[in-house]
Order: sequence, then C-alpha cells, then structure tokens
Amino acid sequence: MSLFGRRSIQQLANLMAGAGAVGLVGMIGIGAALIVQIDEVSDRWQNFAAEAVTKFDSLGDLKSDVGAGSLVDSVHLFQAHPDQPHRDQLLESLRLARTNLDLYRRSGRATLAEAEALDQIAAALDRIDAAATEDGFQLSDDENRGVQGLLEGVNQSLARLDQEISAQSASVARANRDSLDQLDWVAIGGGGLAALLLAAVTGAVVWQSRRRVVAPLARLVADSRRLAALQLDEAFDWPCHDELGELGRTLDGARRTLRDLLTENEEKTRRLAYQATHDPLTGLANRAKLIEWLGDRMAEGANSSLALLFLDLDGFKMINDSLGHSIGDKMLIAVANRLSALAGSAERVIRLGGDEFVILVDLAGGQTAKASAAKIEHAFASPFAVEGMDLSISTSVGIAIDDGHRVVAEDLLRDADIALYRAKEGGRGRTEIFDIALRETVLLRHRLHHDLDLATGNHEIYVVYQPIIHLADGRVSGFEALLRWRHPDLGPISPTQFIPIAEETGGILKLGRFVLESAARDLAVLEAKSATPLAVNVNFSPRQMWDESHVAEILARLGSPDCAAIKIEVTESLAMTNPDTAREILQRFNRIGIPLCIDDFGTGYSSLSYLGRLPFKVLKLDKSFIDGMTDDRPEQARLIRGVINLAHDLELEVVAEGIEQESERAILTEMGCDFGQGYLFAKPLTLNEAMIFLERT
Repeated sequence: MSLFGRRSIQQLANLMAGAGAVGLVGMIGIGAALIVQIDEVSDRWQNFAAEAVTKFDSLGDLKSDVGAGSLVDSVHLFQAHPDQPHRDQLLESLRLARTNLDLYRRSGRATLAEAEALDQIAAALDRIDAAATEDGFQLSDDENRGVQGLLEGVNQSLARLDQEISAQSASVARANRDSLDQLDWVAIGGGGLAALLLAAVTGAVVWQSRRRVVAPLARLVADSRRLAALQLDEAFDWPCHDELGELGRTLDGARRTLRDLLTENEEKTRRLAYQATHDPLTGLANRAKLIEWLGDRMAEGANSSLALLFLDLDGFKMINDSLGHSIGDKMLIAVANRLSALAGSAERVIRLGGDEFVILVDLAGGQTAKASAAKIEHAFASPFAVEGMDLSISTSVGIAIDDGHRVVAEDLLRDADIALYRAKEGGRGRTEIFDIALRETVLLRHRLHHDLDLATGNHEIYVVYQPIIHLADGRVSGFEALLRWRHPDLGPISPTQFIPIAEETGGILKLGRFVLESAARDLAVLEAKSATPLAVNVNFSPRQMWDESHVAEILARLGSPDCAAIKIEVTESLAMTNPDTAREILQRFNRIGIPLCIDDFGTGYSSLSYLGRLPFKVLKLDKSFIDGMTDDRPEQARLIRGVINLAHDLELEVVAEGIEQESERAILTEMGCDFGQGYLFAKPLTLNEAMIFLERT
C-alpha cells in the first residue's frame, strides 16, 4: 500500500499537516541554533570588548605612569636630586603605577603570560620603592644601573602585555570567524533542508489535491450535470474509498433512484394521461380528448372536413331515477358499446358526461353527417338489454360542421350543443343541423344576455300598462304591468326574447323588483286620475316564485296598505307542475290579502281538480281561447262558457285576454265574463298615456 493510496482525504490532510509541522519544527530548530550561535558570538565579542577596552585603558595609563614624564623621569630626578620633594614625586608615580596595575588585574581574567608580566612589573615597582630612601637610592652603582634595568624590564613587560592583548583580540576574532562560518553552514544547510522539506510537502499537497480533490470534484460536477440533464442510463463509476468517492457513490445511488422514479412516473403519467382523457365509466374518450382532437384537426385548416354530432339520450333521466343509478350506469355502458361498435374508421365516440355523447366524423372520406346521424337513429331503434330488462331509449342529435369560421374547438362543440337544443325543442328523436341563421340567433341571444344586465341601470327597461276593462259597463278596473326593452342599437326587444334570458341568468329577480317598485309607485299616480279604485297586475316568473328569499322580500313589501291593490299573476304551468309546493307559496300571499291570478289558463297542463285547491281570486283566459270564438265553431263557445261558469262556481273572477274585435267583447259579455283586455280597448300604454286614457273613459 502506498503512502497516499487508500487513505481518506481527512487522513491525507492530517498526514500533510504532520509533514508541514515537522518542517516547521525543523525550521524552528535551525532558527534556534542560529540564534544560540549568534548569541555566543555576540557575548564573546561583548565580553572581550569590555575587557579589552579596560585593559587597553589600564595599559595605556600604566605606560603613561611608567614611561617618560612619569616614573622614569621621577627615578632620574630622584637620582640626581635625592631630596624629599623628589622622593615624594617618585612615590606618587609609584602609587599611580600600582593603581593602574590593579585596574588592569581587575579588568578581567589574565592569561599566564599576562600574570607573569604583571608580577614582573609589580616586583620592579616594589624594588624601586624599597630602594628609595630619604637620602637617595641605597644602591651601588651597579644597582643604580640595575634600576635602569628594572625600568627597562617594566617596559618590556608592558610590551608583552600589549602583545598579549593583541593576541587575545586575534584569538577572539578567529573564534568569532569560525562561529560565523558555522552559522553560514547551519543557515545554508538547514535552510536548504527546510526548503526542500517544504517544497516536498507543498508538492505533495498540490499533487494530492489535484488527484484526490480537484479531479474528483470536476467529475462530481460532470456527474451532477448528467443527473440534472436526466442522463441516467450510464452509471457513475466511483471506486475510490475517500469522502468524495462516498459522495460519488451516493450520487450514483440518487441516479438509480431517480431513474426508477422517472420510469415509474412515466408509467403513472401514461395514471393519469389515459384517465385524464378517458371516461372512467365507459372507457370512451372524454371532453379533454375531444378538444385535443378538434384542435389538431382544426389547426390543419381543412374546411368542411369535420362534423360533430352531439347526442343526448331522451328518457334516460326517467330510467336513472326509477330503476336506480346502478342500472343507469349499465345503460350508459351499453349505449357506449353500441356506439363504439357502430363507429367506422372515420368516426370517434366520446362521452362528455351524464347522458351526453359526441360522435366526431371525418368527412374527408366522403361520409356525410346526415348519414352518420341516420345510422345512429337506426341503432337506437332496438332496445338495450340491461340486467335482464329490455330498455328502450331514443336520442336527439345536434350537428355542427366545421366551416373554417370557428376560432377554437369549443366553438364547434358549442354550435353542436345549440343544434341539439333546437332538436329537443322540436320533440324527441330528432336531428338538427347548425346553420348560419341559427348562429345569428345565438349571437343575438349572447349580446342580449350581456346587455340585459346593464339595461335597467341605463333606463332602457321600462314598464307599460295595458288596461283591464269591466265588460259590463266599460269602466277601467286596473292595468297589467308589462316590461319593455328599448335597446339603443337594436331598437325594441320583445319580452319573448329577453324574459327567457333573464330567467336563465337570474336577472329576472332584478327585473321583478323593478316592475314591482314601478307598479307600486305608478299606481298612486293612476288612482289620482280615476274615479274608482284601481289594481295593477304584476307577473311572477317561475324563478321568482321558487326563490324563497325573493318571495319573502316581496311579501314584506306588499304587506303595507299602500300596496294592497297589487295583484300577482302566475302562469298555469307554474301552478300545476308542482301543485303542493305552489299551494304553500301562494297561501303565503293569500294570507296577507294579496289577490292571485292564474295567467294563460288553457295553454298548459290544466288540472281542474287542483284549480279549486289553490287560493286564486282571478282566472285569465289565454288569447288562444278567444281566437276563432266568433267563427262557426260552437264547441269553442261552449268550452269558454263552461270555463267561465266553472270559475264563477269556484268564486273566481274571469279576465279574457287578447280581445281585438267588438264581436268577441259582446259574446264574452253575454257569457258573463267579468273583465277583458286587448287591443280592442287599448295597447300597452306608458304611464302618461295611461293617465290620458283614464281621463277619457
């Protein structure tokens, strides 16, 4: 195993840190050795310098005290003049010489040669001092000459001292030079070794960093980019056993996990794409898939090559409600299977939801939409076998053909739905094709739908009043309040156009309040012009009657005495469709004294048995009853007379609507009809016109 082979990055870092520490310690040791050597040289030099300076000073002073002008001269003078003054001078010179000699001895450690020279000088000075008396030197001539020799010996000893100091200085210089040479070698050798060690550690760090860190990090970045780009088939190979290797293997594990998840997700996406575009009950394509197909085909721009057949099952609600939803679901599956089996290669079957299906027909192959619809109608002629039962059902079909004018796929589906609505209006089991005229009708209806919400606030909606005449004496008994809409661009809009729209959108509630408020306000104005009390009839739509909050609001408003002459008109179909609920609602009006009128009697699902149970005060005969009454049709007159008599027996007043001829008025009066209204008396009038009408009658 190599030094760096299978070690972790942390271990490598520790090893390199140790090598760096060893190098640092080595450099610190070399530096310490250099400092010690330098201190030794410095100390040696400082010590020698201090001693040398003192010795040189003492030696100089000693030379001065012994040489000419000092001890030598004092000796010669005393020899020439052996008197006390010269002796004192000699003794003073000796004292000074001894003093400097002691200073030299105390200046530092003396060498053997220095000690011998100093002893010789001291002995010579002692001999001179001992020989000197008050009477002169007690010496023979030879000894006198010996004094001179002593002085010369002193000078020689001084010269030896001078030589010794110079020798010491040279020795110290040599020692310092040797120490400095050693320092050079230590600095060069140790520094070089430390530099080599640091270079080796640095090189190892750089090499290992590139091999073990930089290169693996680059691989990690590359593998991460492959992972981000979802290139997951090729494995991330990481055989090394350090931390980055562990990270690389973890990344490869993430690659495998992500690959498996994406594979699973693709399968689920295909959980989802199929379910999102197919009906779970029948397995047919759903609305989303239809829009996708239509969008693709319409984007090709092939005009009139596509038809949409919108199917609605006639009578399915009765099967679903009477036999249960389980049977209803199985019925839908049976219908889907029959339609799928019937569909050719140029047709696709879609279930929109509920009992609505769509057949998408490609007309490019020469097949016609009519032929497809006829084939479907024929297929529904046979009953469906469901749970041992033979269930018969028919279908209405609305057809829309792509003519290139539709912008989006939903437009084609909308037009087919409109055609289906028109087909169902004409009866069950019919087929209707959407055309331009129907498109214009729809566009107009859409505009009226949009503009109706603003019409009241813009004062385009207003109320007119058609007089109700007492047939016996011709006096005005009241008016029926009728809505009118004068569109700023389209002119007068018939109530038969905008009232159904208001019913669908809920705007009828707003219009109902407007009519009621106008009728209550205008009634007071009209009564001021009349000699007798008047009433105003206000029509209530089915939407108004079944809206509990709206009814409660109206009841609260009409409960005041000022509005007691307001009469509520409801259609026969509204009252008879759900008599029990209608009776409950109508009783609430009746309890506070509001007269109720049954409108358009004879046009709906009349039930004479329920008529007596509902709290009506007035029965209004529809214009269709009155038309043709004067013709040679005695049975029509007998029917009208019977209805009038029946209404009177039930204590109901009768109003005949749509009287346009004098002969009609005369016959109805003779039959005992109480009131009449129609163009024979007056068309619907504005408030001002109604006031003028009252003044004239």
